[in-house]
Amino acid sequence: MEDVATGRSTRWEQRRGTGSGAEQQVPIYVAIGASLAAVYGSAERRVGKPAGFALAMFDEAFSKMDGKNQRQMMSFYKNLGLQFVIAAPFEKRVAVLEHMDTIVEVDRIGEQSRATVVELKEKAKRELMAIDPDLMSEDELATRLAAE
Repeated sequence: MEDVATGRSTRWEQRRGTGSGAEQQVPIYVAIGASLAAVYGSAERRVGKPAGFALAMFDEAFSKMDGKNQRQMMSFYKNLGLQFVIAAPFEKRVAVLEHMDTIVEVDRIGEQSRATVVELKEKAKRELMAIDPDLMSEDELATRLAAE
C-alpha cells in the first residue's frame, strides 16, 4: 500500500490488525474489487465492445466504514466496471444511495416476509445527496442547523 500524500509504502503484513475497523476493511475491499475486475476483464472495457457480466455481491457490505469510505468504495467499484449487489442494514443505505439504481427492502414479520422494490431515478439521488450531512461542507451544515 502506498500513501498518496507522502509516497510512503507499507506492506499489508505491517498494517494488518492496526487502525480502525474501516482502515482494516478498505484494503481488503480494494483487493476484492481489483481481483474481480481482473477476472471479469471489466477494467479493460472499451466503447462498442460488449461489457459482459461483472457482478460483485456483498453481505453486510462495508459494515465498519463511515459514509465517506463507503462512497469511495462504491465509486471505486463503479470505475472498475463492476455491478454490485449489497445486503446492508437500513441505516447504511443513505451513504451508498448515489450508486444504487434499485433497492429491494425485505421485511420479516413473524413467519411472513415482504419485499418492496424501489427504483432510484437520477433526480431522487441528487435530492437525497443534497440533504446528506456527510456530503455538506461545515459552513453549509452550520447554516442548515441554524435555520432549523
